[in-house]
Amino acid sequence: MLLQRLRSDSSLTPFRHSEYIPFYYFIPKSILQRCGAELNSIPRNPQKLLHDPAACDIVESDLFMLLIYDATAYMVWPYMGFEEYMEIYSGYDPAWKLAHNPEYWINELTIEGIIPDLEKLYDGYDEDMGYVSEGEIDIYLRYIVPKVMEKYNMNAAIQVAKEFRCFEDFDFRDSRQKTDFYRKWYHTRTKHPTISLEGFQEDYAESHNGQEWDMPDSSQDIETDVTAQVLVDEFKSMLNEKDMAILQMRMEGNTLEEIAEKLGYKNHSGVLKRIRKIGLAYEKFTGEDYGFENKKII
Repeated sequence: MLLQRLRSDSSLTPFRHSEYIPFYYFIPKSILQRCGAELNSIPRNPQKLLHDPAACDIVESDLFMLLIYDATAYMVWPYMGFEEYMEIYSGYDPAWKLAHNPEYWINELTIEGIIPDLEKLYDGYDEDMGYVSEGEIDIYLRYIVPKVMEKYNMNAAIQVAKEFRCFEDFDFRDSRQKTDFYRKWYHTRTKHPTISLEGFQEDYAESHNGQEWDMPDSSQDIETDVTAQVLVDEFKSMLNEKDMAILQMRMEGNTLEEIAEKLGYKNHSGVLKRIRKIGLAYEKFTGEDYGFENKKII
């Protein structure tokens, strides 16, 4: 079933993202309360939602889809078999990608009759939807998540990723897992018989027709680091006071909601837009692609 929406110009077109409305009513109150007034203004009555143009606009927005992606991931991650927090991984990690793909999880919840499909929702409900309790959600997800992972052979993909970790799998913030990976990575790549510097130089000269080996100039790496820092400092000097505050608070680990509250934004979507704008400006300034254009980094 595809819902249609009557537009202001009297045209009837598909109601974008409406297929996620049943899942929206399944998201626990504890998550929604952290999502700002805009997303919580969507009527809990499906019929009233359809007759509320402002609510329909929210459902069709990128902010609503961001909620669906993030809420799905935060709900299923604890049942995927990981002891660590999801936030230590980047959007490139396979487990992170699977958790943020709502189609897998919502489809199975619908098949099992835990949430209604769109047709049943609008045929059978003309009253406010209550919130699903945390206890009920726990019972449902303990059953659904392992089933979905087995059905789509997710465990095999996740296991391969664990065995062949790479730098891109980790978020930019520090974590114990990231530190352990770095240590193992560099340790395995420096395993070689221990020899003296003099012995290495003699072997080098012998195998290179007498040419002497010179110690690499470590200042090259220092110069690279200094140049990068100068570039960052120069970019920061171009930011206004509010953008600089947003950037600093985000780097310190503040959530979008916390930043919005401290800086007086109506909701966190305004902060999200500013961060992406700062990111795009930095990409333009440096000539490097860091993923802001594709909304990979927030």
